[in-house]
Amino acid sequence: MSGDPDMIQLCVVRIGAESYAVDLKRVEEILPVPVVTPLPRAPRFLEGVVRLRGEVLPVVDARKRLEVTSTAVQALKPSGKPKRTERLVVCRIGARRVGVLVDGVTQVQRVLRSSLRPAPLANRPGTAPHVLGVMGEGEHLTLLLDVKALLTEDPW
Repeated sequence: MSGDPDMIQLCVVRIGAESYAVDLKRVEEILPVPVVTPLPRAPRFLEGVVRLRGEVLPVVDARKRLEVTSTAVQALKPSGKPKRTERLVVCRIGARRVGVLVDGVTQVQRVLRSSLRPAPLANRPGTAPHVLGVMGEGEHLTLLLDVKALLTEDPW
């Protein structure tokens, strides 16, 4: 990896039919989905917890959190088994770690910081606080995901 301050590395994931990106500096590891222990009275988007190398991590289902309609969400319900492409992306948020359940991880991409654009209508009431920005051209846009915002219970 080059020390070029104008470049940023992003982990691109699939959530439903959309592409999202997370700053690779936040991503610690990407794993097949382990057994998740449900938590009673947890918010709908919190799938439960997993034990990973002695530490208990909360698991956020990004599809539910972003309210993405996905056949993968429906496919997960009957058997309770994750699909083969699903992954748990373990992210660090300050001193905390969280697992983010996604439909798949597609690539690690290096992009110029200048190619990142602020999210349209960011920080306005009624807009998605989970999106920091946008990258890409034309119909192939990738939304930059704010992992920290996925943990807050009130989405708006």
